[in-house]
Amino acid sequence: MANLDGPPVVLLISYHFYPSNEIGGRRTTALARFLAGKGVRVIVVSTFGGATVVPESEVITGVIAAPVKQPRKILIDFVVSRKRKSARTTSEGAVGGAVGGARNTPMLSRMRSGIRRIFFQVVYFVDQNKLWGWRAAREGIRVGRKFNARLVLSSSPPFTTLLTGRKVASRLGIPHIADLRDPLTDAFTAQRPSQRVELRLLRLLEGWALRSSAAITSTTAIVAGLLASRYPSLRQKLQVVRNGYEGEVPTANPNTGGRLAILFAGELYLGRDPFPFLAALEALLARPDVDPTRISATFMGKVAEYNGQSLASWIEDKRCATVVKILPQSPQHEVTKAVADSTLLLNLSQEQPLSIPAKTFEHFASAREILLLCENDSETASLVAGMPGVNQVDQRDAQTLEKVLIDIYRRHVGQCSMTVPSKDDVLQFSRAAANERFWKVITSVADMRDRRESNDGPPS
Repeated sequence: MANLDGPPVVLLISYHFYPSNEIGGRRTTALARFLAGKGVRVIVVSTFGGATVVPESEVITGVIAAPVKQPRKILIDFVVSRKRKSARTTSEGAVGGAVGGARNTPMLSRMRSGIRRIFFQVVYFVDQNKLWGWRAAREGIRVGRKFNARLVLSSSPPFTTLLTGRKVASRLGIPHIADLRDPLTDAFTAQRPSQRVELRLLRLLEGWALRSSAAITSTTAIVAGLLASRYPSLRQKLQVVRNGYEGEVPTANPNTGGRLAILFAGELYLGRDPFPFLAALEALLARPDVDPTRISATFMGKVAEYNGQSLASWIEDKRCATVVKILPQSPQHEVTKAVADSTLLLNLSQEQPLSIPAKTFEHFASAREILLLCENDSETASLVAGMPGVNQVDQRDAQTLEKVLIDIYRRHVGQCSMTVPSKDDVLQFSRAAANERFWKVITSVADMRDRRESNDGPPS
């Protein structure tokens, strides 16, 4: 970036940021630290996880805070409470019979239901952070002018931040870099394919935010490709900057001690279905050449159930009940110890074709062998293709999953050895490598602005 009267300034808009420990804030927090280390002054507009942060104080060395609190959702909370009260009233009325009369006719109930549905569609259109985005834009414009920001980088989700970044950059007359950690309209299409009117409106907003951007970064190649096909004029602006792991990669000890210790640490949500793995484990334990005393499988975190099915109930009266442990959420130091004690990390990344779960990158840097369940045509499968130490299986292929698990058992138990990803393979997925790619995008955008200003003069 060009030398100015003082350090160059980047205005970063990110809903989540340190001291919040949300996964969404780790990418932008690490980037801000990196930029500050490069001599760039970073101004961050964020909620900071609701923490009390003094405006324009250094939240991190070289990083200035511009806190914007999330407004209270008084109306939403009121409607939700009324809905719950109505549900209780309806339930009590059903139990009590028609003694009190039929106050809620079917037509009235349908009308109320329709009004609530429309209300929530409006409130959650784009996302529920629109009021925060309006306030964040106002604060971003103020601090951008005060500190002479050279460019704006907004990171989403929530997707309000993209619209906020676009507005702030336009008002300040500086470039905007749009960072997509997750897809916007493509994710909406996958989740609610029947909502065509809402999708058209979202596409208009998406195009409004992205077409004026100086650069667009995406965490996955598949999303970058979808955007390029939808907006051909943006093809040259699109860059893939993946997420990454933080910290150092420990030195691997391939000796397993003759045991197969499987660990899943995280949360069972969306498509993270553990039952294909449990079925394969049950088949493994049914084999006469397998010693169940050498096997353990631990589920740690929000793992009590998946899609309404209790894991404890599923394994009851099965062979795997003797080897499976289900533990609640634990402090980070206990999770770290559990990873160190394991020989195989279970990564459930099903039904996420447009994204790569952050846990994947953490697993790369764990110096442990990995069993990754995801569809063969997903971005995650493409990422790990041919990578030693990562056993990727499509969970719908039960036969292959059983074969892979048998092979892992024979190596870990019979040969006392596990295969881990090599450091050379892993380093390309470090947070440091991702930040270097970000740096190239940022300096390229800043240099283009400086060349334009030297030819045409600064914007009025």
